[in-house]
Amino acid sequence: MSGASNISIFKKFFIAAIIVSNLSACGGGVEGSSSPITYNYSQGTPSSEASADQTITNSLAYSLPYDAPNGTSYASVAAANVTLNAGGDAVATVDTNARSAWQQGWTGKNVKVGIADSFNTNGRIDAHGDWVALVQSSVAPEATVEYADVLSASTLAGLILDVSAAYDYFETNGYHIINNSWGIERVVRNASGAYTGAVYADFDSLVSATVQAFDPNSPENAQGLYIVAGGNGGQYCSSRQIQNCNWFAAVTDKIREDGYPAGPRLIFVGSLEDNSNDLAAYSYFAGDLKEDFIVAHDDIFSPGDGAGTSFAAPRVAGAAALVKQKFPNLTSAQIKQVILQTADDLGATGVDAVFGYGKLNILNTLSPQGRVVPK
Repeated sequence: MSGASNISIFKKFFIAAIIVSNLSACGGGVEGSSSPITYNYSQGTPSSEASADQTITNSLAYSLPYDAPNGTSYASVAAANVTLNAGGDAVATVDTNARSAWQQGWTGKNVKVGIADSFNTNGRIDAHGDWVALVQSSVAPEATVEYADVLSASTLAGLILDVSAAYDYFETNGYHIINNSWGIERVVRNASGAYTGAVYADFDSLVSATVQAFDPNSPENAQGLYIVAGGNGGQYCSSRQIQNCNWFAAVTDKIREDGYPAGPRLIFVGSLEDNSNDLAAYSYFAGDLKEDFIVAHDDIFSPGDGAGTSFAAPRVAGAAALVKQKFPNLTSAQIKQVILQTADDLGATGVDAVFGYGKLNILNTLSPQGRVVPK
């Protein structure tokens, strides 16, 4: 993304759009009090596996033409499923073990999920946001999903206004699980989305302006769990540390360096290689954000049909919807801890600077008692 040169414009829009409505709300104050922290694991109302399957079959998207990222077109999502998966489960359902959660009744029913991404109105499943939504629905098919097109603007200021409006809408209307498979990275992509190897010259200035605009005394109004794709420039961003390569992460890290507890409701998501527990070559390391970082696989509809942290993130958003359905009294910050602390440890023992907490484990998230230390 090209950057504007006027940092005051950045500052003006970030105050209104991101810092006040999201990052400061995610970290402007400390949730809770000095009393011991407890999590309310009272259970919500379950659905059923049959209802989940019927919802997928009845989905409007299931009958729309489907264009895969590799350019292959199918008459419908249902036809693609027959061709690619022999009519079985989508890959995200399989690699997250979501069906086992559905069998217990946890399908995301009535949980509100917001997806901020790029969409169009051409009646086809062919946009980035469409693919993200397909992944999310493969994990939590009965969630109530709202979509916001935030990537149509041609300028950074326009992007920030669109994102601000989307976040305000989601927060106001109870869409408190918010997937963000978009971002501003240090390394530059061309119009087709391919990395060029060039570096966004204003990245550090943009981070600094955002941090300067941060107001630790701004009101704590937001409630959402913001799930952020880590980014795919690992082969081009020299340090490969997420706080040096991803704007969301860089700002969060800098605010924490200033002594404020930013980001108790932010989760960054990295990608694993296909059929492996190795970090994907393009995925950033957890770095300084290891306490906020988790990894997942990232195919879209069938094995090998797509890749990128954009499609790992909605697996986590779907998992959050399942947790919220089962434990409706948990706050977003608590759902974050449940998801992170129940992950399968990868790499060095414990939370590490490559994998963070490790690999998403949906069944563990639904049995957090005894696994999660309240924070």
